Amino acid sequence: MRSLRRQTTSRLWLVGVGVLAAAGGLGYRLYDLQVTQASTLQERAALQRERTVKSERPRAGIVDRRGVALALDEPIFDLYAHPFLIDAEAKLLAARQASRQKGVDRGALEAQLAAQHRQALRSELALALAQATGRPAAEIAARLTENRRTVALARGLSENARERIVQAKLPGLEFGSRRRRFYPDGANSAALVGFLNYDGQGQGGVEQFYHKRLTGASASYPVTLGSGGLPLASTLPTEAFEGFEPGRLALTIDARVQRAARLALERGVEANRVTRGAAIVLEPQSGEIVAMAVSPSFDNNRYGEFPPAHFKNWAVSDLYEPGSTFKPVNVALALSAGAIRPDTVVNDSGSMSFGRYTLSNYDRRARGAISVTKVLMVSSNIGMIRLMQKMPPTAYYDKLREIGIGGAGGVDLPGETRGIITNRTQFAKYPVQVATVAFGQGVALTPLQLASLHGAIANGGMAIQPHLVRAFENDEGQVLWKPEHRPNKRIFTPEATAAVREMMMHVVEEGTGKPARIPGYRIGGKTGTAQKANIGGRGYLAGKKITSFVGYLPARNPRYVVLVVLDEPKSGNAFGSTTAAPIVREICQELISYGNLPPSHPQELLASASTKKP
Repeated sequence: MRSLRRQTTSRLWLVGVGVLAAAGGLGYRLYDLQVTQASTLQERAALQRERTVKSERPRAGIVDRRGVALALDEPIFDLYAHPFLIDAEAKLLAARQASRQKGVDRGALEAQLAAQHRQALRSELALALAQATGRPAAEIAARLTENRRTVALARGLSENARERIVQAKLPGLEFGSRRRRFYPDGANSAALVGFLNYDGQGQGGVEQFYHKRLTGASASYPVTLGSGGLPLASTLPTEAFEGFEPGRLALTIDARVQRAARLALERGVEANRVTRGAAIVLEPQSGEIVAMAVSPSFDNNRYGEFPPAHFKNWAVSDLYEPGSTFKPVNVALALSAGAIRPDTVVNDSGSMSFGRYTLSNYDRRARGAISVTKVLMVSSNIGMIRLMQKMPPTAYYDKLREIGIGGAGGVDLPGETRGIITNRTQFAKYPVQVATVAFGQGVALTPLQLASLHGAIANGGMAIQPHLVRAFENDEGQVLWKPEHRPNKRIFTPEATAAVREMMMHVVEEGTGKPARIPGYRIGGKTGTAQKANIGGRGYLAGKKITSFVGYLPARNPRYVVLVVLDEPKSGNAFGSTTAAPIVREICQELISYGNLPPSHPQELLASASTKKP
């Protein structure tokens, strides 16, 4: 008996000690959580309940100089159907209808009526959605019979289509929303505007160059999450619910001139069977690009259907040796340096030898003593060599570098390539280097860089920075930001450029540029037919050439500089005068109307009209 009492007492002691130990441990744990770790745990809880969310803001639009939309960011909607909800609606309608019937098997009647309502609802949905989406009603009806909880019926619906469907109050439907970049001008300006890839990143054109500005800073808001893990509306600031105006990027191009330049270029590319072509219209006073068309190109609404090579704007990214269209630049340079005068006369011997190299005119003709104007009119290579030999090679080289040869033009488009010229030592050491650069070979630049140099001749001698963006505006057209350009720098004297413009007018009136002539107007111009250099390699590509023509409109006080470059023309008798000059003429005719330019010689228009047959 005593032994049993002792055992019981011992067990009670053990239980008591165990209870006390557990209570002590629990107390310690409570103290640890509520006192020792209190601040840490509170911070963790706050982190789990608080989030920073970013608002989805539309991308800024892109417009031309007249406000015509070139790129829009628009909401689109994907439409889904839930067949089980349609079945539920059918059963509900059947139950209501069966409840009004007496003395019948209600269960069987409900099943029969539900089948009828299900079929009727599917037909009603299919017809209504076919009208709103443009898809066949039979196809939509078939999707609604699929044994799936959710089926996709249409993607990329417009806001109007969505509104029509919503107003129809159809059961079992759900919309998913997203945003899409749409380019109303499509292929017309694709090479300048670029596109967005599937990740929303700008690719090519201003979409890439101004990607950050177009995207803008996305707004972020601290929010508190509710029990379902969703933000509590009461914690969102008021501005999160307000409308957001993304603004727009205003370009310098005019979609009408852009279209005219593109169509003229495409016709020329097809007629002359060229590998690729470029047409640039530049305002020489401001450096604004009014149009820039390249071929081949692409449609930025369907960019996935084109090879990646078509995305490149080669007028900005690729170098070429300009040939004779570079001669007016050299003449302006030599006149500005005082090395020659407008009445300087040189001897065109037809050919010249430099060691093992013999250089000649394109027709190998010797024209004897000719003026500077005549050198440009007949595009004499030997005359140009004689003229540029009047400058010391090092001084000539330094002037070339001063006007930007070997550098970049600074256009606000991605992928611009810097020009190429040999180093100063080589240039001074080998006379053949001076000779070839004199007529536009041995030096490489992009078509846009050449157009910019002609812009400086056209505006009286000031270097220009070609650019494509005027400003970033709000939706009312108020300027919010303007790009900064390089300070103006004089690279030619006004007297020299005026003389060159006069000479180039004679090129069109009396020389190789006659195919660009427009009765009633005076256009300055220069042809170019150059061997195609093996850029990055050595020498020239056998049998391949690049033809070009640069025009000033009007000749004496130009408002536009137009450059057309055709790579590897395969038509017969392909020269700058026969291939590129007619394209420049066609673009200038459009510019006369666009710029409302009055004729400088109206009597020619009257004479031309009188000779036309009634």
